[in-house]
Parts: sequence; structure tokens; C-alpha cells
Amino acid sequence: MDSTARRPRIARRIARWAVWGTPAWTVAAYLGISLATADLLTRPNNRPPWLDARAVSPDALPWSARTDDGLTLRGWYLPTPRHRHLIILIHGMGGSWPEMAALGRDLHAHGHDVLLFDLRGHGQSDPSRLFMGRRERGDLRTVMKWAARQGFAHDRIGWLGYSMGASTLVMEAAQNPGIRVAVLDSPYGSLPELLRSQLPKHSRLPSWFNPGILAAARLVFGVRTDDLIPIRAARSWGGRPMLLIHGEADSIVPVSQARRLARAAGPSCRAVTLPGVEHVQAYDSDPIRYVATIDSFFNRYLSP
Repeated sequence: MDSTARRPRIARRIARWAVWGTPAWTVAAYLGISLATADLLTRPNNRPPWLDARAVSPDALPWSARTDDGLTLRGWYLPTPRHRHLIILIHGMGGSWPEMAALGRDLHAHGHDVLLFDLRGHGQSDPSRLFMGRRERGDLRTVMKWAARQGFAHDRIGWLGYSMGASTLVMEAAQNPGIRVAVLDSPYGSLPELLRSQLPKHSRLPSWFNPGILAAARLVFGVRTDDLIPIRAARSWGGRPMLLIHGEADSIVPVSQARRLARAAGPSCRAVTLPGVEHVQAYDSDPIRYVATIDSFFNRYLSP
């Protein structure tokens, strides 16, 4: 058979490859990109601290505690002679204790014991996937057990969380009556809603990649996000004192989520919204006012 007779067959084969190959490659690319993005968004964020805690306070003591699932959390404990109250600071996703060091120093100067620590998968704590608040709740229980061993009753412990740390605090408190008094700075109220708007910004991918990224996070890395909704959890807050602080110019978590969360928590929640303030920037925008507000709140509601 000459070459001219073979050409139609070759052309038909090429046409079939074009028809069937293009969708297959498209699906493969979609899945591959979704998997890689889910990996990037949930991988550990461990890094050495850029600050020596002894520069924050000469009284700073190295701290560590082991979680129920075998991870070691690390940070610094700033004690006071009286051990009147313990304030536990919880950073957000991608953060670490040095970001809260200035506030920790100020609260310590006001007579509070302060714990600055890294959540799992952050800073100097053991590596772990980032679970957006689900498994990080166990870190809060670990800290609570440590505090009890130091002699701090639940009503002498104040909790202050930022962003994901604040949302984790709300979700844990819904099932943990040991969390009595809390300050929430820039919490998300609904992670599914937040991801719909923020995932394309962080991944720089079209929004139609969202389902693939979230499916990969859940199926491959075990990171489930669909039910992380602090607004629902806040309904079980049960009248405990809560101070919610949120910047009205927050470009990451809309202030509307904070307002809905405050309504869900009920009258025991005092909401303070700050014009012109970005995500978790309330302290930096006015440190003196911020510390005075936090200190007054804890002194009012924590047992002497």
C-alpha cells in the first residue's frame, strides 16, 4: 500500500487523538493543579523565630507540651510573681508566636502571666498539615491541661485568638466549658464562605478550581473544611463573656462575618469594629487603646 492510501488512516487517528486526548489532558491538568495547590495551602509552615523571647521579657521561660496525638508544641511562658491570671495568645494561619510578642510584653507588664506558643505545623512546633482549625482545637486542649498543672483554674485563664486562632477558639469553646473568657480578633465566621472568595486570590487560579482544590485537600491530605462554621458554634457559647474585635477595612475576612458571629453568640458578646483597620491590625493601629481594652476586659471577667 502506498503512502497516499495510508494518509486518510493517519488523519483519522490524529483526529481521534485530538477528540479524546484533549479532554483527558484537561482533566489531568485540572486534577494535578488542584492537588499541587491543596498541598501548598495545607503544608506545614514551620520556621525558626525571628525574635528572641528574652528580648520581650527577661523572665521568659521556654515552654513545650505534647498533644494527645503525639505532637510537641513549643513557645514561651512569661510568668509574674503573683500568677494572678494567665492569658493565652493564639496566632492565625501561617503565623507564629513572635507576631504576638509585643502584645504579650504589654499584657505581661500589666500583671498577667502570658503564654506565647506556636500551633501545630507552625513556627517551632512539630510539623503537621494545616487543618484550618479542626485539629488545632486539640492544641488548645493541650494548653488547657498544662495550665491546670500550673494551678490556673478555668476562671483565671483568658484566651485571645487571631484570625484562624480566634475561629478555632470559638469552635472549641462550643464543646469545652473550660474556656470561660475570650477575645476574638478578626475571626472567620464561615470557612466555606471565606474560601469561595479568598481561595482564588491566594491560589491565583479561577474560582472553578475551588471544588478540585477542596476535594484534593479532603481526600488526599485529610483536611476537611465544609463544616468549619464558627457562627454555628457561637450559638453554644452559653453566655460566657466574649470580646470581638474586627477591622472594617479587613480585606481577608469581611467584617460582615464578625457581625453575624456576634449576633449568634448573643448579648454576652461585645463587638468592636474599627474603621480603616485591616485584618489583625487593630493592635498596630492603636497599641495603647488596644491593650487598655483587652486588659480591662480580662480584669473585669476573670477571677481575681
